Amino acid sequence: MPIGWDTEITGNLKKEFLQWFQDLKILEEIHISRWINVTAENLKHCTIHTFCDASKEAYAAVVFLRLEEEGSVKLSLLAAKSRIAPLRGGTIPRMELEENWSVFVRNRVQEIRKLSSPLAWNHVVGELNPADLPSRGCTATQLMSLRWWEGPKWLTELPDFWRHGNILNEDTDEDEIEKEKLKSMKSLANTENIVQCNRIYSFFSKYQQIVRLVGWMLRFKHNCLCTKEERTRGELTSSEFHKAELKLVLMIQHESFEGEEDKKLEGLAVFVEEDKILRVKTQIVNRRDKEDFRKPMLLPSNHEVVLKLIEHYHKKNLHCGLQILQNILREKFWILNGRKTIRKVVSKCVICKRYSSKRLEVDSGPLPENRVRDAAVFQIAGVDAAGPLFLRGNQKAWVLLFTCAVYQAVHLDIITSLSTEAFLMGFRRFVARRGRCSTIYCDNGTNFVGAANLLHGLDWNKIIKHGAINAIEWKFNPPTAAWWGGWWERLIRILKDLLKRILGQAQLLYEEMLTILCDCEALMNSRPLTYVSESDQLVPISPSSFLQDIKEWSTPDIDAIDHNSLNRRIKYRQNLQKDLRNRFRNEYLGLLVQRTQCRDTRKLAVGDVVLVGADNCKRIN
Repeated sequence: MPIGWDTEITGNLKKEFLQWFQDLKILEEIHISRWINVTAENLKHCTIHTFCDASKEAYAAVVFLRLEEEGSVKLSLLAAKSRIAPLRGGTIPRMELEENWSVFVRNRVQEIRKLSSPLAWNHVVGELNPADLPSRGCTATQLMSLRWWEGPKWLTELPDFWRHGNILNEDTDEDEIEKEKLKSMKSLANTENIVQCNRIYSFFSKYQQIVRLVGWMLRFKHNCLCTKEERTRGELTSSEFHKAELKLVLMIQHESFEGEEDKKLEGLAVFVEEDKILRVKTQIVNRRDKEDFRKPMLLPSNHEVVLKLIEHYHKKNLHCGLQILQNILREKFWILNGRKTIRKVVSKCVICKRYSSKRLEVDSGPLPENRVRDAAVFQIAGVDAAGPLFLRGNQKAWVLLFTCAVYQAVHLDIITSLSTEAFLMGFRRFVARRGRCSTIYCDNGTNFVGAANLLHGLDWNKIIKHGAINAIEWKFNPPTAAWWGGWWERLIRILKDLLKRILGQAQLLYEEMLTILCDCEALMNSRPLTYVSESDQLVPISPSSFLQDIKEWSTPDIDAIDHNSLNRRIKYRQNLQKDLRNRFRNEYLGLLVQRTQCRDTRKLAVGDVVLVGADNCKRIN
């Protein structure tokens, strides 16, 4: 009877409790001697007798010591134990059955069988069994009147007059007993309504095949229970496939959960539907929608069939991403730790790995000496061509971009042809305005693929010969290695973005385009190389700081120049150049030191699936 600790009992239960409480005083009159007065001189025979019994309320065991002396027999109580029957209830044979006991109890029963002979086990009727009283219960008054602790009277008689019957006899075969145990165990196994599917899904690697197998098994069961005319033939129908999927989900739940109160399901509103499937009660249960969407079926995250289910839906839906796949699965199923489990399956998809994998990255090496050395502006430069641009009259033009390797300054010029002569004229204009270079880096033309090879028509032998006359060293990047010229390719990207925003679809004249390029050049040379975090700091360094010197538009006559003031002016300008270079070293080059990072890259191991990259091939090939 479910009664709380603070609830007052009433009615018959209260009367019974008060009567029991009053009878407790009688227990003070019961005295059980703990000393057994035995002398070896008079003792003829000594035996131990154990009595057991069970009822729906309790089960008990009593042990008496029987002492047989000259002309008399004495009985003494050695020990007595009783326990309340389990609240779940059960039949009396179940509580008396050895095979249904726990492992702890069963092992001790087997030990008793080894230490004693089964032929010494006897059966006593309930009225004469001393263990019957503690197993059924009695009042203190009844216990006092029966004087139960003194033992049964019939045990003081001679063994020939004992009222009991043998449970086993000498003709009993132990092998027959073991066979009966096996029959009992097999019968219990057959009554279980749980089908283990671990051997079913081990035969197949795909979820659809497992469902089809379960469908054929259900059809076989149906055909066995009906007449020949009522049997189903042909391929599995959609209805049979749906029933097979429900049956498979039920088998997975029986293997993974212990019911609605499983500890794994804490925090979820789980209930059992009429089809005996565990479902999750959501907040949209009252919505008019599909039943599986309102009450999705519960699935574990670590079951092999569930992983194959996720893989099936991933391939069925064109190898969709994590979020889309999760939304599709939630139309029918609620997978514990669903996002983590789905990510685990999708990450093992070989096809997805092929098209979404990234190349292994290595630590970036140090910059070449020509990128960080002290040099004049455009003393070390890189050159590239961008375009074509379409001028008015459908005339093509290309932009020559010269980049300073040290200070990232930019010089832009325009040519109307990719011929060697046009390039050399543009190069001469650059040298005339910016000064002669000592080293020039450029592509050799093979990195331009497709319709327009920008430098395909250049006579590089003639260009090298012309450069050697002017003491210029030409260095070419290796083929298919565009990243070697990344320090000027990035500036070409900036130039293209500016021209897209300025020009749009407009076609300009040559002079107009040259003017636009000069504006872009001035803007790109004004970009900061460092950043200023506080308002009171100096102006950030930009390429224009090294290009534009302090100029004076009017120069006085030579006779008016004072010798001392000229020396001071020269020293002042030298100090400005020195301070500017010191700032460049400390701020810009120091910033490059701070950007150095060590990337943790995984090393390849034997057996890894890799994607070999090739720049001259399309990825789909």
